[in-house]
Amino acid sequence: MMTRISWLAMAAAIGLGCGGGDDGGNGGGDTSAGDGGGSDGGGGGGADATGDSEYDMVVGWIEAWHAAHPGMDGDINTKSEDEIAGDPDLAQLIDLCGDHAEVRPVIPLLAWEYGGADHAWINPEQSALVYCDYIPVSPSSENWAYDGGADHVTAHVYVLFPEHNPCKDEVGADTVAACIGDPTNFEILVDTASLDDGAAAGLDLAEASTELRLIMPNGDRVHLHDDI
Repeated sequence: MMTRISWLAMAAAIGLGCGGGDDGGNGGGDTSAGDGGGSDGGGGGGADATGDSEYDMVVGWIEAWHAAHPGMDGDINTKSEDEIAGDPDLAQLIDLCGDHAEVRPVIPLLAWEYGGADHAWINPEQSALVYCDYIPVSPSSENWAYDGGADHVTAHVYVLFPEHNPCKDEVGADTVAACIGDPTNFEILVDTASLDDGAAAGLDLAEASTELRLIMPNGDRVHLHDDI
């Protein structure tokens, strides 16, 4: 097994760490490194922070997993903790964005939508390689929050390796929305933001509405998508 990406080092390099910023400002921490948090970084990692060789390495991991686990078996976010602990190839994918208890990689080539007619991410070739989606935690954090009174989740998402994002030249939310492949793919990001209906965090999010917010490469946070 290849050595995992040092995601903490990547996050520290661009000044985000595990926290976030307020909704109107930068995404947390000192963004003085590079130009405004690192033009080649992202909300947790970037191509130039690690070198293209690491991007290519991750492409290889994903393609190998996809070949060995076709169909729904390839969806890494359906795997149990025992399965993750017992499979180094799975573990290196599940921890691409950091501690998988807090943030999960949504990989278009591997991800599935469930409910009704289950289907794989539509047109993954149009999308970024990996989206990092914050998942339920208790108490709430700056990157994932639950309002029990309103039964409403606010979850942040960022693009891993933003310099390889096919929509990197778009503005704001369109850096994701313009490359989503199909509008229904947002449901996969929404479902991941309420992973297992929040059971691991002691929550019941089965009926919760969700706002996804995007952490931009410079740390700014913008509205991405609403699921009512």
